[in-house]
Amino acid sequence: MKSKLTHIIRLLVLSSLLAACTSRESLSFEQDEKVVFLGNAFFENAFENGEIETTFSLSFPEKNITFRNIGWSGDNVYAHARTRARGGGRFGNPEEGFKILTKQIAELKPDKIFLAYGFNESFDDDAGVEAYRDGLIRLLKMLGTHCPELVLVSTYPMEKDFGIPADHIEARNQELHKYAQATEEVAVAGQHRYVDLFTPFSKKAGYTRNGIHLSSNGYRTAADLMAESLGFPSPVISMDSERAKRIREAIIKKNILFFHRWRPRNDAFVYGERRDEQRIAQEEPAQIEPFIANQEAAITLLLEDL
Repeated sequence: MKSKLTHIIRLLVLSSLLAACTSRESLSFEQDEKVVFLGNAFFENAFENGEIETTFSLSFPEKNITFRNIGWSGDNVYAHARTRARGGGRFGNPEEGFKILTKQIAELKPDKIFLAYGFNESFDDDAGVEAYRDGLIRLLKMLGTHCPELVLVSTYPMEKDFGIPADHIEARNQELHKYAQATEEVAVAGQHRYVDLFTPFSKKAGYTRNGIHLSSNGYRTAADLMAESLGFPSPVISMDSERAKRIREAIIKKNILFFHRWRPRNDAFVYGERRDEQRIAQEEPAQIEPFIANQEAAITLLLEDL
């Protein structure tokens, strides 16, 4: 009886907090803010098509927002994917990944972080929900020491077909929904903004390229849903226009440059177990910075010309 009463009280508190969150003013940006995209493959793959960043940029073209995408495929709230290989392929202590992420965030000094987790953790099924919730709270606490505003983005459902058995998709989506709900609960309890992608994508089709990873159309849809949820103004030009296409291409080029800046191919020589063999390699990533700055300037000019 006591457990049931505690659960009811918790739901009432969350409902009250959710009402407060949904009544917030639209998310706005100050001049020259830096935005970081953090999470799993949802954000890592986003840098290749530029839809989310283009939508944000065309909604606030005069704000000169800087975007940095540090999504990592396979990552979770514990930052395990960020643990670098050591000693011939053996991975370091799981805590190492979290320390690396903490250092990356501290160096980037973001004004806003959009984070998307829950997909990889959902493979732990019901037994992993509480651990996910605790891990997300821990992650948010760390991020909050380096960034004043955090926005949580839910996972989205698997898409039918692609040769995947329907019963498998149904079971996976049930688990994904539970993790999306856990994300929302943590966001509401922490009074962070929350973007629900699970519900609207459950009513759509043709949004992935393999049942799991979003297609370009899927990312366009996700960008629209994020903008709508956060109350962004409409993009100043059509997303299908030639000018928007040029801006998107410039953004993708910048994203590729930044990807090689923070994820160099010769990782072992820069950060890993062979870093003492070719010390010059440790200087190479920083040499990409001027090219990133030049591309940022090109994007700014394209936006100023609107």
